[in-house]
Amino acid sequence: MLMNKRLQYLFLFSALSVVLSACSVSPTPKSVSGQYRGVIQSPGGELAFPIHLKANDKSLSGFVVNGADTAAFDEVKLKGDSLIMGYSYYDSYLKATVQSDGSLAGQWARRSEGGDYISMDFSAEKGKTYRYETESPESYPFDGEWQATFKEEDGTTFPAHGNFVSQPGGKLYGTFQTETGDYRFLDGVFTDSTFTLSTFDGPHAFLFKGKLQPGGTIEGDFWSKDTYHATWTAQKGENTLRNPLQISAEQAVGNHVTFSFPDLNGDTVSSADPKFVNKPMLVYLFGSWCPNCADEARMLRKLYAQEYRDTELQIVGLAFEYTGNFQKDADVVSRYKKRFNIPWTLLISGTSDKDKAAEQLPFLDQIISYPTSIFVDRNHNIEAIHVGFNGPATGSTYYNEIQRYKAHINAILE
Repeated sequence: MLMNKRLQYLFLFSALSVVLSACSVSPTPKSVSGQYRGVIQSPGGELAFPIHLKANDKSLSGFVVNGADTAAFDEVKLKGDSLIMGYSYYDSYLKATVQSDGSLAGQWARRSEGGDYISMDFSAEKGKTYRYETESPESYPFDGEWQATFKEEDGTTFPAHGNFVSQPGGKLYGTFQTETGDYRFLDGVFTDSTFTLSTFDGPHAFLFKGKLQPGGTIEGDFWSKDTYHATWTAQKGENTLRNPLQISAEQAVGNHVTFSFPDLNGDTVSSADPKFVNKPMLVYLFGSWCPNCADEARMLRKLYAQEYRDTELQIVGLAFEYTGNFQKDADVVSRYKKRFNIPWTLLISGTSDKDKAAEQLPFLDQIISYPTSIFVDRNHNIEAIHVGFNGPATGSTYYNEIQRYKAHINAILE
């Protein structure tokens, strides 16, 4: 009798061990692959975006979808039940634990100005492919162009131009353009009187909400990352924003450009070096952390390869980064260089604080935005200054940007 009980206990222990062993099996790339509805918990509510993960032998790759744009992770790492989906060139990572039901729970961590990381709660449900639940509205009240005014919490206001396109089933796409750049590809849903739009591409975590008012205007809110909030109003109307060549102070045009900063190896490079003497230059101010700067770099790389590779044009990128630590900043700019296969000179020029950056560049009265592109003639005098950059999400405005760059490059090459 005692022996039978021992055998029963042994059997139960063995069965329990098998169950526990099965429960503790680590996720694999194959089991983790699939589609997810990712959510960052914004102060304004759920900031949602679709995530696609794909198993490649023993590794993973993936991307986030924002309207017509896909933001591919440059690294996806699975170790045990820990999953990291990263944009290393932005120092931005989704870090999560794979749950027993296949969902993800963790944090979005991204380096911010000053060098510290911000962190926000992140989760993702597997098998859900929608961004936000949709209805079937009877009207399409948000289509077209809108003149908007944003008001920050300290009372500061700035103009913007909204452009939205509806699709059947309550889908809404579009962007806001400002005088210093655009908010890239916004994706979401609408009803007969409200809309929700969001985007997440590594550095950007934007959430917009709008509500149609009785007079046909829109009132809304805008949240960015963990703390930024602004309200906004809009009325139907065409784009009235200033030309980006007219924003910077007129007196800067004609100023003599000089610079001297370390390259990615720590060697000092100066505008007086032989390679720049009597050569026209495009000197652009950027940050590896800046998506509008990334849009500009992608455009410049293509334009340079197609039309200016065999000319005397010299391009110099002056990087203003978050940490102020040379090696950390050089590392992240090196990833930027590799990402866009950039053949021209990149220099570590200071921190992203605009006032401090302007002190490094006496030929500018102020720095209004990243990116800022300075067209410099053979005598190294400023021919024109282009503030900000409107990328492919702005459609025809993006095409006009390219034409402006070409016109001023051709002018300094003469």
